[in-house]
Amino acid sequence: MNGIKTILVGFLGGIAALVLVLSLPGSNSLFFDLIKADLTEFLGVKPVPTPTPIVVFSDFWQRIVSNHVLSTVAIQSFKDGKIVREGSGVVISSDGIIITTFDVISGADALQVFHKDKILRAKVMRYDGFKNLALLKVDSTNMDVARLERGYQFQPGQDVVVSGKVVELSIPVVFAQRGMISYILSKDIMVNTEPNYFLSGSKVVNNSSIVVGMAYLRNEAVRLITAEAMDDFIKNYFGSI
Repeated sequence: MNGIKTILVGFLGGIAALVLVLSLPGSNSLFFDLIKADLTEFLGVKPVPTPTPIVVFSDFWQRIVSNHVLSTVAIQSFKDGKIVREGSGVVISSDGIIITTFDVISGADALQVFHKDKILRAKVMRYDGFKNLALLKVDSTNMDVARLERGYQFQPGQDVVVSGKVVELSIPVVFAQRGMISYILSKDIMVNTEPNYFLSGSKVVNNSSIVVGMAYLRNEAVRLITAEAMDDFIKNYFGSI
């Protein structure tokens, strides 16, 4: 039994030595190369270098969010004079066309949009419950327009920021939260971020400050409508008028 303990301790000590050697400065010298070679032969494994983490500072994302403030609106849906739903929208035309999710406007008999210091009545121009998209129109001009990235290639692990506006005391307040693309299916993309109730219709922006999609909630999880699907919906609308 003591012999087994001695072998086990020796084996663990070898692993610890390997980790220590690989982490020491100057480990590329001939002396350390010989030690690493001996330990590698003994343990039967090849050391794998530790990848260098990519650190993204918070002010980096703050700048990206600030670039999108003017092309983002807050939306409130009313039914029988009461607020039933809140969300965000993305300005896609300078004359007041806004895209949001169908979830935000579903069942409403009145809609209002908060843009800068104005509260505007909105009219539904087109919607598709299956695609979960809707286009609204407000009476406004010279609005800032968001840029959509049609050809963005999603990969699990990509960092994004989910940003929109929520109304507090009749004032639209910008919100933003970090997220990460968690998994991708043929028609479904999940974003690992806090599933706050007001996220529907908010922008999903990549680290190049381009809108790659729009967020919505399903089963207490955040999902994403791609910018390509948004752009197709917009083009179909303009092609029909």
